[in-house]
Amino acid sequence: MKCRIISAITISFLMVAGVFAQSSADRYSTTYSEEPKNLNYLYLIDTTAQRVAANTQDQLVEQDKFGRIIPCIAEKWVATENSTVWTFTLKKGLKWVDHTGKATEYEITADDFVEGMRYVADPKNAIKNVSSIKSVLAGLADYYNLINDIASGKVKDKTRDQVLATFDTVIGIKAVDKYTIQYKMTKPTPWFLSYLTMDMFNGVEKAFLDKVGIENFGTAKERLLYSGAYYLSDYTRDKQIVLTRNENNWDKKNVKVKTVTMQKVTDPAIELQMFMRGELSTTTLTADQVKGLGTSKYSANVFLADRSTVTYWYEYYFLSKNPEFKAFVNNLNFRKALYYGIDHAKLMALYDPINPAAPSRSTIIPEATVFDEKGRDYTDYAGLKEIKALGVKTYDPVKARQFMAKAIAELTDGKGNIKGISAGTVDMKPIAQFDVDGKLPLTILYAHGPDSLNTKFALLFQALMKDVFGAENVDVVLGQWVDDQYGQCVEPGLFDITRENFRFAYADPMAQLGRLITKGGVNAGMYSDAEVDALVKEADSKVVLSERYAIFVKAERMLIDRAYIIPYMAGGGAYTMSKVPPYTVPRGGFGVTRFKYKGMSVEKNILTTKQVDGLKATFFKDMDKALAK
Repeated sequence: MKCRIISAITISFLMVAGVFAQSSADRYSTTYSEEPKNLNYLYLIDTTAQRVAANTQDQLVEQDKFGRIIPCIAEKWVATENSTVWTFTLKKGLKWVDHTGKATEYEITADDFVEGMRYVADPKNAIKNVSSIKSVLAGLADYYNLINDIASGKVKDKTRDQVLATFDTVIGIKAVDKYTIQYKMTKPTPWFLSYLTMDMFNGVEKAFLDKVGIENFGTAKERLLYSGAYYLSDYTRDKQIVLTRNENNWDKKNVKVKTVTMQKVTDPAIELQMFMRGELSTTTLTADQVKGLGTSKYSANVFLADRSTVTYWYEYYFLSKNPEFKAFVNNLNFRKALYYGIDHAKLMALYDPINPAAPSRSTIIPEATVFDEKGRDYTDYAGLKEIKALGVKTYDPVKARQFMAKAIAELTDGKGNIKGISAGTVDMKPIAQFDVDGKLPLTILYAHGPDSLNTKFALLFQALMKDVFGAENVDVVLGQWVDDQYGQCVEPGLFDITRENFRFAYADPMAQLGRLITKGGVNAGMYSDAEVDALVKEADSKVVLSERYAIFVKAERMLIDRAYIIPYMAGGGAYTMSKVPPYTVPRGGFGVTRFKYKGMSVEKNILTTKQVDGLKATFFKDMDKALAK
């Protein structure tokens, strides 16, 4: 019997005083569950920060409600015939505003986008996803890597300041004049416009940045300037976030909601109660809630939201502090056992009790998002098409047990002792602390969030692992983070297995696969595979999309076959009740587009399922016509 001590996490809820039912179309009231790690819109880690940045910072381009890329801060652009140089002309007279909505003395100019990239390009600022663009913008990879090499001592004949001084001459970005910004690519990049929906291409006013200091930028609402549809007028940690319409925004006529209030709520039951009291404009529903509403007056108001390009996957920490798990996770047969051993249908029934397979996604790159020059969906390429078709059918308990048996035979002495592992205490506080004895059953720490749905998921995962592999082989320990998965769990490596979800940044497989290579931006497991790295590099060197995608498919298939991560579910697709008509906000699976509120309206009454179905049918007919032009 193994002794373990699990950290106790108290789930708390703080009601926001003075918030009452709102019927006004001027106000949108919603919730958030994860406290933003910071407000720096060039360094977005968590979903809450992305929601704030998407609505408070405009970009050169944006997407309309049909997903088409249209002008935003830029009024027009032109690309060379081979798509290696892109030149954007900015609107004149646009102003940065402060946290009160007052226009500042700072005009939005081309230099702001140069300075934004200067910030991103400095490794000292630790931009997590910079690997996504290093191979795209001319000179960026060499510049970034050289600064890193100087910091590590690998390069001794240059200084950091000397390299920083070369930015304007070596990086493929320049302000041609006050209102013209130009980007130079490393190779033809016809999909470059989709990159511009990413946070790393945002602008920053240098004079303001110097005034507040880089170390303080984004640490409070007063230490930011705003260019978007809204500005951040209030942020009270663990309580609420308030966005107020920017009356100085160039497109304010299309910003219908004047105030967006986001209240900190971590309990789905409380969120539903608030919605029923009229305190929220929208709510998502858990499986139990959907069942519970089945015979109520609200049953006619429940609808299923569209899937998004966000993909959820399981990841494991290959450098785990748990010596038992570390020994096993570096074994392919063990990872294959997990790949086949997770019953996704039972777990996803917590999200969709009516059709548990509906949210499933078994590929890393989302379907119906990336297309080659002939219009062929990337996920329909041979080698990936069959993986996409599997969905929840990746679950195969017979195969799972066979692979587990192989792993046990390779990693133990035949008597239940794990080779090279001795007894000790594993300190992963504050997530968990537990003892290991170097013997079967293998102890695995599954780390999860504090809300009730994540807790139910964890408990079910624990039970399913026991059912599939047997208590004699696997012992799943549960631990929780408080409110910041990245900062409290992933970054410090305090997990064996956890679940994460990642947005799809731009219109190319590199958006995800480029971040899953060795030391990639979302390779939280810290695995390394030279073959995968080589395939991604080879694919990224190709310009013809079909040639490029064929190699990317090999890389993605290798990541899945070697079970470095286990993709299992698409984002979105949640059961919902809302006063907000769908299909009015910017539509798109790239960057931060999906978080935008521009174009949103709020009705007085809760929408019915029938109304939503009608709106959906009309929208897709209109979209087909619009995209056919």
